[in-house]
Amino acid sequence: LKPSCHFLATMEGQDAREVAVQPAAQPLHRRSSVAEGASHQRQSRASRVQKSWIQDERLLNQTAEEDAIQAGVQEQEAQRIVKYITRFATSMCVIIASIKISIYLYTGSGVVRTSALDSLGDLTANMITLYTGYKMSQLDFKKYPAGQGKFQSIGCLVFSTLMFALMFGNALGNLESLLESKDDIGFGAISRFFDQTRSVPEFGLWQSDLVCEEDGECLWKTEKDGGAKILNPLIPHFNKHGSAEEKEMVKTLEKTITRGQIVEFSANYENRAHQWNRLKFQNTFLGVCAMYKCCLWLYCIYFAIPKSGSSILVALATDKRNDFICTSFVIFATFFAAVFPTVTQTFLPEEKVDPFVSFILSICIMYTWSELMIEHMTILSQQASPSEFREGVEAEVRSVVKEDSPCTVDTEDIKAYVSGVGNTVEVTLTVKSDKTSCSEACLLAEVLRRRLKTLEDTERVTIFIVRPSSGP
Repeated sequence: LKPSCHFLATMEGQDAREVAVQPAAQPLHRRSSVAEGASHQRQSRASRVQKSWIQDERLLNQTAEEDAIQAGVQEQEAQRIVKYITRFATSMCVIIASIKISIYLYTGSGVVRTSALDSLGDLTANMITLYTGYKMSQLDFKKYPAGQGKFQSIGCLVFSTLMFALMFGNALGNLESLLESKDDIGFGAISRFFDQTRSVPEFGLWQSDLVCEEDGECLWKTEKDGGAKILNPLIPHFNKHGSAEEKEMVKTLEKTITRGQIVEFSANYENRAHQWNRLKFQNTFLGVCAMYKCCLWLYCIYFAIPKSGSSILVALATDKRNDFICTSFVIFATFFAAVFPTVTQTFLPEEKVDPFVSFILSICIMYTWSELMIEHMTILSQQASPSEFREGVEAEVRSVVKEDSPCTVDTEDIKAYVSGVGNTVEVTLTVKSDKTSCSEACLLAEVLRRRLKTLEDTERVTIFIVRPSSGP
């Protein structure tokens, strides 16, 4: 009997008949020691990693069935609820991402850009999951003798790392906008225009107040430097052509100002009415998104999860709850800054509100993707399974390998670790005596393998048989 002897895939004659008459593995829901451990593992992951609801349909159905059995609800009904809700959420990802991109192109808002990137991330993650699920369903034990269970984790790890890096770059861009000085491109362009048209006599008075250096930098004379003050031409312009808000605004302007002040005001001026309309349009859509996420979250919490007991819907509800909170924060912060500008400007200039809110949103999104990244790094590192699951596996092994069995097993010879979409169980059986036949030991190994293979969230079972160590 060699130490490398694994479980037998097929058996013949009397050995096969003996295996056939062994008690069949009990239904999963009757073996609560392992089922509860596996269920606890799924529920813990769902509440901790909110993006874990993004899975392929085969795994969705399998997980929904196991959760339903553990929760004591009807399995087909639970699978139907999970399938319809996850499909609805995926379809909404497509619609919301498309509309967010259109709104960003219209408003140029950093907040909308950040939110659109997150929605595109969810959509792309679903596409990658479908692809990896398809590849995992095309079993090829010749090319992948250990199975293809790690395909999904590899795909999710690569993409979650990419999304984390993308949002990190977006956050750096927001931080740069917060730290940089106010944009003076318009001011410089108008100043260069008057400098480059000095041959035009009509601009002579304006050019007399403009001083340009050899390096091309232009400065307008202030009143202290001898710059002439003239009647403010902006007042009659806005009184004649401006909106009602602009007509109110010009009442606060000085009656006489320098030409440099006119250029500075014109370069920096943005129509507040247009800004307000864009903000209302942007936040109206974000409000609709927040309402959808809130409704889906409440539907999952109060109806779908109690009806299905699904850990997938727990993750989906957590994801939508956090999205609702973040979106609501964006709406509140931007509206507050627009309605109470004097309050906001005491600690943050008006033009910095959008990059500041976008920076906060980017940090939150980075955190959610980092959770998924760490989760799949843990899976690929083959970390030990949760203690509840390991204890259940040991109990199953002890129920098969008894005192009168031809083999013994120690606690340290029972290993269970996370691998791919489930757990791998390895058990090393030690033959009691040299007189024990190979068929007896292999028969016990086959019975144990069949028993362990039916456990929840068990992807692979390997049984080793070794001789007892003898001699020095």
